[in-house]
Amino acid sequence: MAVTERPAVVQELAAELLSRTPALARGMADHLAAAIPELAALDGDDAVLAELRGSTESNVSQSLRLLKLGGGVDQVVLPPEAIAFLRGNVRRGIVLPALLRSYRLGHAWLWDQWMQALQERVDDPDELIAAQEVTSAFMFAYVDRTADLLVDEYGTERERLMRGTAQLHAETVRAILRGEPIDEETLTRRLGYELRRHHMALRVSSGTTEARGLERAVDEAAAALGPGDPLVVPSGAASFDVWWGAFDGIDTAPLERYAPPEGVRIAYGRPAHGIAGFRRSHDEAVQAARIVAVEGATGSAVTGYAQVELVSLLAGDLPRARAFVANRLGPLAADSEPAARLRETVRAFLAAGGSAKRAATELYVHQNTVAYRVKRAEELLGRRVTEDPVELICALTLTATLGAAVVGSDDSA
Repeated sequence: MAVTERPAVVQELAAELLSRTPALARGMADHLAAAIPELAALDGDDAVLAELRGSTESNVSQSLRLLKLGGGVDQVVLPPEAIAFLRGNVRRGIVLPALLRSYRLGHAWLWDQWMQALQERVDDPDELIAAQEVTSAFMFAYVDRTADLLVDEYGTERERLMRGTAQLHAETVRAILRGEPIDEETLTRRLGYELRRHHMALRVSSGTTEARGLERAVDEAAAALGPGDPLVVPSGAASFDVWWGAFDGIDTAPLERYAPPEGVRIAYGRPAHGIAGFRRSHDEAVQAARIVAVEGATGSAVTGYAQVELVSLLAGDLPRARAFVANRLGPLAADSEPAARLRETVRAFLAAGGSAKRAATELYVHQNTVAYRVKRAEELLGRRVTEDPVELICALTLTATLGAAVVGSDDSA
């Protein structure tokens, strides 16, 4: 343990002031409570003031004791009382710069007290300057060392608190999704998110195991819906479930226009009200995300459940959906450009009520081209496209959305 040679007057004064530590600590605490807005805002909270006084007393005592004994700053630790004050402030949401400022202001206040006592004790100018220099160097080093320890402890405590909060949020959300009988007020208090309103759920995910851009996409997607604090819960290594709430209706158009970072996909459910709506919108977002995952890189970056609801229902069992497509389309289910072109034309033709003219307008081709492609499709199908049109449209909808996930590799088209 390093011991530093200090003038006798410094050690003697430190010993004298050490006996006055409680009074010094109270004076410093009152000064800090008045000087720092974040602490002044908590005026009247006896618990905060008690924690502040405990922190100031432990730091004043440690610094004076080291001055008295000749100890170096390598022996400085964050006292338990200072750690308790720091942890309380993390929970109160007081930011790190405010806590660091309290140490700088505390240092300045203690230095004034020290200098006043030193000048009363020392008459010789040279001896006074020597004592000032030694003490000033120590006090600045003390604050620097304490600030480093404070930053580390603040980060650790904030991470621990966030893990605890995130875990509580995740457990509460799982309880809601399981339909457990917990009243809205309790759930709202646990989540810090009002449940008695309209909700829209999103699933924000990446196609890789890396979460690059995900958190930014979460913030930006929620901001696109409007101001407010969304509820965000991790749902995997590279995905988040998000709920955004409003007491009035929710306009999804700004979200539909949002362009997330490359590789990030956003799926969302329809807005719905209350706890039941919280669950239903989330279920829809999950189903939309499932379709997005099947689509792969060819899908839209932002997908609403309403856009893929039919496909979600038809593709609940993907192997059976693939078999359905093969049975209904035959050679038209080939994974080839000509087959895809014929499928697109037949789908437009049926959607237009069997009108080649309207389908041609939709596809930006000549109506004779539509007629030729429909005829070619009927030759491959072995029947008219107007026979069993509902099943045919369902099969064509699956191929239009899911592509290679449900079509084969036959090139006969």
